[in-house]
Amino acid sequence: MRCRTFTRPLSLLLLTGLLSLMTACGFHLRGAAHVPAEKQNVTLQSISASSELLDSLKRTLRYNGINQISNAPQQIVIVSSRYKRRAASLSSRSEVDEYELSLAVSFHLADQEGNPTTSDIRLQQERVYTYNRNAAAASAEQERLLKQELHDAMAQSILRRYLASNPR
Repeated sequence: MRCRTFTRPLSLLLLTGLLSLMTACGFHLRGAAHVPAEKQNVTLQSISASSELLDSLKRTLRYNGINQISNAPQQIVIVSSRYKRRAASLSSRSEVDEYELSLAVSFHLADQEGNPTTSDIRLQQERVYTYNRNAAAASAEQERLLKQELHDAMAQSILRRYLASNPR
């Protein structure tokens, strides 16, 4: 009986200590990025981008408190966007076992007049998934979800590059 009353406060003390260590080392859950005041308004231009990428980017900007306006002091210009699906591995019967999905985006940042402030930045994201021809509908749904994840990850990467940039 006496042992139980001693271990409970000790467990609480240990838990408190672990949580304190985690926050002291810089651990924190991922959430909205810190956006400086001069980067809270941006114009999004697209020369060649898929609607899925633009939707993900608009959603990411909105979530992080960045307003998309038409005449902002800074612009994100999507120059090109290419989505590709290819067979990553084949079975012994020459049937596809895995597919690789990739998304390559080229963009640059520009000032209010449209003059580039960075050279073209090229980013690429990839995902691989196992294809099961006996469950084609499930594999198609998995591909759809991974494609959305690719676009969301790319939008996050573009946002990080935008926030890390220094206007000339």
